[in-house]
Amino acid sequence: MRAFVLLAALGMAPTAMAQPLPLIPGGLAPGPASPEYNQMLVQQEQMRQQMVQQQNQLMVLEAQLHGQQSQQDIQALKINPRLALPNVNRAGALPQIDPSQLASMPDAALADSNRKVLDAARNHR
Repeated sequence: MRAFVLLAALGMAPTAMAQPLPLIPGGLAPGPASPEYNQMLVQQEQMRQQMVQQQNQLMVLEAQLHGQQSQQDIQALKINPRLALPNVNRAGALPQIDPSQLASMPDAALADSNRKVLDAARNHR
């Protein structure tokens, strides 16, 4: 959870730093002759490089988080729940099943259905 909060904070911070600097207040004209303006450009470039580094770190953290989640998902799939084995030593008689209540299909209808399936399997495209 901490990683998610960190990722969110790092994701929002660089957008403000990526904005270009406006004209310098106080009447300083931007240009090659102004050392203050050149210093501001250098600082802006440093901030841009820092932003790129932070974005790269953010992408690394996201990839690590995604990898960890995938690994946990795979581990969860590997776990087989233990099923209770049937009790073969139970007392009492087994339940009686009435076969007349089960679904039935006449032999002729079953043979016809089987023939249709085999014909369709032979003629598939």
